[in-house]
Amino acid sequence: SSASGRSSSIPLEAPPSSSRHLEISAPDPFLPHQGPAPSGRPSLLQAGDAAAAMSKSGALDLASGLGGKIDKEQVKSAVDEYEKYHGYYGGKEESRKSNYTDMVNKYYDLATSFYEYGWGESFHFAHRWWNGESLRESIKRHEHFLALQLELKPGMKVLDVGCGIGGPLREIARFSSTSVTGLNNNDYQITRGKALNRSVGLGATCDFVKADFMKMPFSDNTFDAVYAIEATCHAPDPVGCYKEIYRVLKPGQCFAVYEWCITDHYDPNNATHKRIKDEIELGNGLPDIRSTRQCLQAVKDAGFEVIWDKDLAEDSPLPWYLPLDPSRFSLSSFRLTTVGRIITRNMVKVLEYVGLAPEGSQRVSSFLEKAAEGLVEGGKKEIFTPMYFFVVRKPLSE
Repeated sequence: SSASGRSSSIPLEAPPSSSRHLEISAPDPFLPHQGPAPSGRPSLLQAGDAAAAMSKSGALDLASGLGGKIDKEQVKSAVDEYEKYHGYYGGKEESRKSNYTDMVNKYYDLATSFYEYGWGESFHFAHRWWNGESLRESIKRHEHFLALQLELKPGMKVLDVGCGIGGPLREIARFSSTSVTGLNNNDYQITRGKALNRSVGLGATCDFVKADFMKMPFSDNTFDAVYAIEATCHAPDPVGCYKEIYRVLKPGQCFAVYEWCITDHYDPNNATHKRIKDEIELGNGLPDIRSTRQCLQAVKDAGFEVIWDKDLAEDSPLPWYLPLDPSRFSLSSFRLTTVGRIITRNMVKVLEYVGLAPEGSQRVSSFLEKAAEGLVEGGKKEIFTPMYFFVVRKPLSE
């Protein structure tokens, strides 16, 4: 990693003490390398109850959102068009880049309900520091860490680039007492995000703007801080994207980002590595996955000064892909487990058969599962990271 005059605000190596952890939550008995929980492992009956609750509480919510803003009769053709963009089905990178707006919009219309159903409101991974930390807790800490690196203060005007349905936006706004604007080019996600903002009383202080992050509708030097969480990986040109962020950021202020990247372990001539990369691109609406070196050079080329950078996956005691690992079972994130995904797959099949979910929904579920397989395999082989993190500053004088 690199540095130029400012160290990280909190140490990466020091997890909270066990006593502090116990104040947060009880340990998850199914995380690996952990002693038995005081009451023992949950029974099959408890697992069955979790599955039943999962089906009852989520099936209709999932069905109602499938396809996003796409007309329900057009979902199948949208899936056809989306799949054809990708290398897994013979598509070309040039086509994905030139048609990135259409490709990414189709992806999020098709995938958002699955994300929210399985993952929650924050669509990103997180490094896990200790055995009892739940996925939800790690995601919050991941967001708080970013806010601390940006040194956010009450009253600051902040931009979230590629904000999804606003899970991180709401968490960071409450954590730092800032006003956060979410930039998103997908109508369905913005509609959903505004409803969620209102539900927690943030409708007046946080908002969404529909726009392409390659052409932002903001004046120069508008924001006190900018961040992106696993979002600018959708950009067809990283330099162009970072230049727009540079333009709307005030001089002397900082941009922080978690990027999806291939690592130095990736070999473009290795057929297995190439297949994994194709699976991740297909299942996540990506034109191409750039290397950590490419991203760092791109942000420098955009004019930023690099404060520090690090692949946070390297030092994480628990792997970031743990929630998707088929060898893991957890009641706290049951929908992400192998059993949970089987139930979801069959539930979507039934919903589509009876007409509650649009035709093509099963295929969306399938390519998302394929992505999960690629992510886990890419993580285990250390050829991919979803958390190459850097903090950069716009110079006071250009």
